Amino acid sequence: MAESRRAGASRGGDLTERWPQRPVYVLISPHSLYLIPECEFMFKSKPLAALVALACSPLALAATPVTQLDEVVVTASRSPDKVSDLPVNVSVITAADIANSTARTVQDLLSTLAGVHVFNNTGSADSAMVDLRGFGITGFSNTLILIDGVKQNTNDLSAPNLGVVPLSEIERIEVVRGSGAVAYGGGTTGGVINIITRSGFKVANGVQATLTAGSYNLKKLDLSGHLSGQQVALDAFVKSLSSDNYRANSAERNDSAGLTATVRHQGGDVRLYARSSNQDLRMPGSRSNAEFANDPRGTNTPNDYMEVKTDTLGVQARQSAGEGVLFFDMATRDKKQSGLSWGTVDKRDLDEQSASLRYEQELGNHRVVIGLDALDSDMNVNGYFKKRIEQHHLGGFVDLLLRPLEQTSINLGVRNQRAEDKATGDGSYQSNKELRAWNLGLRQTLSAQLDGYVKVGRSFRLANADEQGYTVNNVLLLPQTSQDKEIGLDWKQGGQALRAAWFRYDLENEIGYNPLAAGGRNVNLEPTRRQGIELEGRSRLAANLELNGNLTWQQATFRSGAGLAGNDVPMVPQKLATLGLSWLPQEASRIGLQLQHVGKQRLDNDQTNQFGEQLAAYTVLNAKFSHRYSKQLSVALDVNNLLNKRYATYGITDEWTSPTAYNRYPAAGRNVQASLTVNY
Repeated sequence: MAESRRAGASRGGDLTERWPQRPVYVLISPHSLYLIPECEFMFKSKPLAALVALACSPLALAATPVTQLDEVVVTASRSPDKVSDLPVNVSVITAADIANSTARTVQDLLSTLAGVHVFNNTGSADSAMVDLRGFGITGFSNTLILIDGVKQNTNDLSAPNLGVVPLSEIERIEVVRGSGAVAYGGGTTGGVINIITRSGFKVANGVQATLTAGSYNLKKLDLSGHLSGQQVALDAFVKSLSSDNYRANSAERNDSAGLTATVRHQGGDVRLYARSSNQDLRMPGSRSNAEFANDPRGTNTPNDYMEVKTDTLGVQARQSAGEGVLFFDMATRDKKQSGLSWGTVDKRDLDEQSASLRYEQELGNHRVVIGLDALDSDMNVNGYFKKRIEQHHLGGFVDLLLRPLEQTSINLGVRNQRAEDKATGDGSYQSNKELRAWNLGLRQTLSAQLDGYVKVGRSFRLANADEQGYTVNNVLLLPQTSQDKEIGLDWKQGGQALRAAWFRYDLENEIGYNPLAAGGRNVNLEPTRRQGIELEGRSRLAANLELNGNLTWQQATFRSGAGLAGNDVPMVPQKLATLGLSWLPQEASRIGLQLQHVGKQRLDNDQTNQFGEQLAAYTVLNAKFSHRYSKQLSVALDVNNLLNKRYATYGITDEWTSPTAYNRYPAAGRNVQASLTVNY
């Protein structure tokens, strides 16, 4: 058994003591930038050189993390693999990155990555939608989001609540851009995001409490505790947040708690977990042009609301089996949601069970993973529609990682999945589908500093219950399929790194909303294309000064269709950019600045590209100062939207009354948060 393949923590446990490992390194931080490989030219200006020299105080040297060059990830193939072996575009957000960032939510963190667009039409930062690689309003249906490998997307059109786990409880976030259809099935064409929490035997014993207060009457408590012995580890957290938020009728209460027990035994471990979350959110609705200009904080929907309660129980186990490792996951989720919108009360009750069995084995220099997945979902809807929706999915996959040469790796995977969907009540339907996905990738070391990769494949997505139930004449929607291509380069040297990627997805039968179809219906759209270029990296300007950021150009267009060919897909900005600076003026203090730009985009229902307005481009500046008084006490102060920019991340027209009634959902103005963290 090759020891280097066993490095790193797998999902839900810690067996590094059993499998010795090489050092685990970080490939790149989430604050990834368009790198300038040589920075000497930046110091030709004597005043600038003097400032940089002053900033590079030796007091900060001891606190500066060492730039590391490789990382073991588990999300791409659901098996621990080194990034340098995988023909995929991966970013890893570590706990240190989270602590050093200006982010307040998981969505804030993700928005700093190349190819990630975050937008919001609820007023709650924890409910913002995440779109990987330009899918627009269906981005969260084409991006799979996991917590410890457990799917968070549900069988409807509601975005996952990513505020369930406090940021302080996250060990790392692995973001795999591009299709994960072989390992996970449908809805992964954009990519897979896996939020991995702190638990197990690596976590130090103790209790941590963070108290936060801020603008809009924000109050938040994050409390966590860790206790472990030789065989058993216990981890628990509680999060409680209340805020009036920026707008009228946008108050929020978000509470969650979790408990994890990890039991270690000969050749394996078992991890049991339970989580519960309860979100109460008022819904402020949209603002017209005049209202956006004169009263962005007002509301025309003073009675709208949404309540979501979710309980999750699960078990994850690993066990040595012969020359390989057996992985078993099982989870059950109960989600109850109710709300009032457009004068209609909508209630949903979702019961979902999932299970996975995988076997991984090293075969000389090669690795094979064989897996089976099952999903049973039962949702009752009582609102504009009254129905019961059942889903039964069963899939199997094989993933091979071949290393024919020391500097060459080949990844080949195939999946076959059977999906049965059934609805009774309003809009009844029944569907049985058999779907296939595959991928083939090559990664090659080109020099001591440069790697390249190429990847092709096929992915798919099935219509969810909301989409299938709101179609033209109840016609069943066909599965969405995509032919995927990607080429990338990774360069790294010392404290600098640069990554570039080009991707293209050609989609058939894309599932989306068409306002022109029978007064507005979900349909299989005309053929579409997503393509783009992503540049990201970082540069260590000095021992305690780092510049980082990214630049994305992406294009989402209709490839054909009467009146649509060549049109832009709505809610997809062509340009995204982030630039960040992290400075340690002294060993215990850190200052972070982050400049973020999002380009203009078509309004949500502007498939014809005929609207007289677009959602305007915007640039915001965020800042954070943190100071550690001791190992037990630290403080932080952060300011988002420092320049008080007035902008909106989502817009739509009122198609039922006037196609020129342009509506926007205003984002928050300048806001401040202060926090105190105590460790015991």
